[in-house]
Parts: sequence; C-alpha cells; structure tokens
Amino acid sequence: MMRRCVGFLSLIALPLILQASGVTKRGIAPSLYSDCIARNVGDQLTVLIIENSLASASARTNTKGEYDAEVTAGGTGALDFIPLLSGSGSTKSEHKGTGTTTRQGTLRASVVSRVIEVLPNGDLRIEGEKSIIINGEKQLTILSGTVRQKDITPQNTITSDLIGDAEISYKGKGVLANTERPGIIARIFDWIF
Repeated sequence: MMRRCVGFLSLIALPLILQASGVTKRGIAPSLYSDCIARNVGDQLTVLIIENSLASASARTNTKGEYDAEVTAGGTGALDFIPLLSGSGSTKSEHKGTGTTTRQGTLRASVVSRVIEVLPNGDLRIEGEKSIIINGEKQLTILSGTVRQKDITPQNTITSDLIGDAEISYKGKGVLANTERPGIIARIFDWIF
C-alpha cells in the first residue's frame, strides 16, 4: 500500500520537479495540463492560406455631337438678276466605347510561421516562408502579418483570412515562369506604346 502511495505521489510531483529544475524547454508545455499554442517570440504557428479573389471593372462611353448650318443669299426686288446663292452643311460626331476587365485568383497552401514579436496588446507578429521545388520549378510562398491569440485554434493553426495586415506573395522561378514573361523586344514595345 505504501509503495502505491509513493508511486502515485511521484507521478504527480514529476512535472513540478522538471519545471523547477529547468529541464523543460521554452515552447514545450510546462505541465501535463497545458497546451502548445504559439504565445512567445520564436514559437511556431501553422497558417492555412485559403485565398480567393475576384475583381472586375467595366466602363462605357457614349458621346454625340451634331452641327447644322445653312446659308442663303440672293437678290430681291431690283436685284432680281443676281442668281440665288445658297449652301448648307452639317457635321455629326459620335463615339461609343466599352471596356471590361476581370481578374480571378486562388491560392491554397500552408506555411509554418514564426512569432517574431509579441505586441503590447498580446497580438503576435508573424513571418514565414516556404520554398518547394517541383520539376526544376522553384515555388516560394512568403507570409507576414499580425495574429490575435484568441483566433489560434487548439491545433496551433490559423486561417489566412484572420491575419491582420496580411502580406502574402507567391512567386515562381524556372522554365515555366520564364516562358510566361514577355521577351525584351515585346517589353520595349509595351513601354514605348
């Protein structure tokens, strides 16, 4: 019976002894009852990037102008012998123009970010970068922003729509990215015209 009590008490006291001796590391739960959610500088947080964007704009222009003129002159009375002089003219100007542009984009990814600063109100400033190379193409995702601690899930994740001042960029380098970029001559003509 005594052995059971000592064994039970040692299981309860073990987390307290480890914490007091400094064996636990920062960022790891200090006890059996706490979680591992990002709270301090250097802690990691998984950001689930789910971005859908759609933008469209349209413009329509209609202008119309008309001008009519008529000139008549001739002799009357004693000057009947002067032939009648007359003329008329009109001009019309009309312009119609329409334009529409639409742009749509979708980005889905996950990036493990690191807390770089804890703000005075408790919010966390985060930064993260993820690089993947697929068939010689380098895909780079860069993320930064501000996170409220209450928005972090128990799984230590947050979706990108809950990040304040979010800056998300997705870049590619390689053969495919190079073919999408216009050549130097096309860029010169675009610059001139």
